[in-house]
Amino acid sequence: MPTKLTRPQGEQLDEQMSRTPSETDADGVPGEHMHLIALLNKFGFSPISKQEALRLAEQLLEAGWTK
Repeated sequence: MPTKLTRPQGEQLDEQMSRTPSETDADGVPGEHMHLIALLNKFGFSPISKQEALRLAEQLLEAGWTK
């Protein structure tokens, strides 16, 4: 299980996830998956694919944040 994020990180991740298509080949704004990967990298995670980034982001959001 991933480490919990801080509240500001969780809010940033939630906002990015709302813009990122749930399917990696779905139509949508180009580059949103790359923005998600970059945000996760900024938080110290290293997803190597769009699918991994989506799974990791979902796990982090489900875990909540530290107080």
